[in-house]
Amino acid sequence: MIQGFTQTNLTAYLQTEDNRIDTTAASINIKHLFKFTNDVNGSVQYAYAHTETIYDRYTYFLFVYNTTPNVLAGKINLSPAGYWKYEVYEVSWIDTPSLITSRAPQTELSVLTPAAANKGVVQGLVTKGKMYIEERSGTEEVSYIQNAKSVQSLTIDYGGGGYTSLPTITITGDCITQATASVRIDGGVITEVTITNAGSGYTENPTVTVSGGGATLGASISASIEETNYIYYGQ
Repeated sequence: MIQGFTQTNLTAYLQTEDNRIDTTAASINIKHLFKFTNDVNGSVQYAYAHTETIYDRYTYFLFVYNTTPNVLAGKINLSPAGYWKYEVYEVSWIDTPSLITSRAPQTELSVLTPAAANKGVVQGLVTKGKMYIEERSGTEEVSYIQNAKSVQSLTIDYGGGGYTSLPTITITGDCITQATASVRIDGGVITEVTITNAGSGYTENPTVTVSGGGATLGASISASIEETNYIYYGQ
């Protein structure tokens, strides 16, 4: 597993050549595009290495820290600290690689048209893994907002009116297990909402639908999957 620190350069030695896809290209015509995904907030950064040296079976990579990331210049800012996933995509050129916008794909899905010898082509994924980025001493952050992948809170945005019986709460979204909730009404208004099953696998805040109950004015409830639970103290 790769390890590094926030606000510092990052070096890595990764096995790439055993998984080479374009075996017709010389090493000097190959570059590797990294996709970094943070486990805490799901943020994504792409970058070619600032320095890349391909050996017989592995490749040396150097990325330069900068507050403003730059895909083509090898500049990264891996913040917040914590676990990150990395995916490494092989990119090949017929001519000498040129890391400029019109000649270098900037995501694994980029296709540069029209095709030309001086334009890179993403061949595919050659390696992937996990890395841990620690806080550099003196740069610790107080707290992180984490994507918890389950419903952490339900908020009554509007209690509605005229409810004569308990309405049905439906929580929908991209998930593995759907969350459920119940409500309390007082004077025809929803006054309390309770999570009965937080669900699992949510990648973004789900939609809450309130139906039934004989309301004359429908209530509105919102859901959040964010939680603050990564706490670090500066020195």
